[in-house]
Amino acid sequence: MPSQPNFVRIRSLGAFVLVALLLVTSVIGCSQTPSASSSETASPSASPSSSSSAAESAPSAPETRVFTDGLGRDVEIPVHPQRVVVSEFSSQALTVSVKPIGLGPNDLKNAFTQAQLTGIDDVGDPPNAEKILDLKPDLIIFSQYMPEIYPDAMAQIEKIAPVVYIAFEDPIYDVLTTVADALGKTEEAAEWIKGYEAERDQVREEVQEALGEQTVSIFRIQKGRLRIYLSTNFGGYALRSALGAKAPEAVQEEIAKAKWANAVEISLEKLPEYAGDKMLVIVAGEGDDQDEYQAIKDTALWKSLPAVKNGDVYFLDTLKYYNSDNVTVRETMKEMAALLTGKAP
Repeated sequence: MPSQPNFVRIRSLGAFVLVALLLVTSVIGCSQTPSASSSETASPSASPSSSSSAAESAPSAPETRVFTDGLGRDVEIPVHPQRVVVSEFSSQALTVSVKPIGLGPNDLKNAFTQAQLTGIDDVGDPPNAEKILDLKPDLIIFSQYMPEIYPDAMAQIEKIAPVVYIAFEDPIYDVLTTVADALGKTEEAAEWIKGYEAERDQVREEVQEALGEQTVSIFRIQKGRLRIYLSTNFGGYALRSALGAKAPEAVQEEIAKAKWANAVEISLEKLPEYAGDKMLVIVAGEGDDQDEYQAIKDTALWKSLPAVKNGDVYFLDTLKYYNSDNVTVRETMKEMAALLTGKAP
């Protein structure tokens, strides 16, 4: 049996070993703790992948937007349409560098844009829904009158792609800007208008200086019909809004009744009331309309008109004045200015 002191030493040694074991265990535990903590902080090192996934799953910029059209309808349309069908707005589209894939037959008569419309499908009048479907448009732009004139056709066409209807008001500041907005090209339209206004201001000053207080009328002779144009199409907008030419009192009264009306039909007997000091006449060069003019010009009434007696009657090309888009306005404005100031060849 060991002596008492040896027993104490053995117990002390055992206690020491036990303490040592506890310390080692604690150290090992502590050495593992940073490992676990490192695993948690490793997530930032993986964050680029997580951020990339989050970015990919985050909603992208909207590809559509809500557009309020000329009939007050809110229509969801593409932000940047790529395949556009128009009825009567190809000039506006071309102005902002958008070439439509389909258009109405009236646009094909535009003397100023015909060369740019080659290869574009005519969708017909009434518009052909099947033809439009084949074109696979992502946006369709038609006039406000189409649902009223062709309700069944438009009901079918509205199922093909978003359709917006454009109101016929001011061809520069309403129609052009609205079509450009629908096409996502407002800046391009603003730039065109800036150039137009500079040109308009110059020729307007020249015309008003040349005319003074003289009045100008613009009218069309057709077989069995005489129409005085007001302030919109067939040169009316270019003459009144662009050049600021003064209208005879009877024409002013008609414009006051309906600002955006096209024309008013009159009898030959009323022509002296509507004829200006200078007269711009739209008549076909041949056919029934020309025959009608030949009959009118031989009448005593025609020969008594001041513009006729003074040699101030100017004949306009029907094809040039058929449309009322912004391009036609700008070009006919310049032509009429040359006529009224005596600068035309």
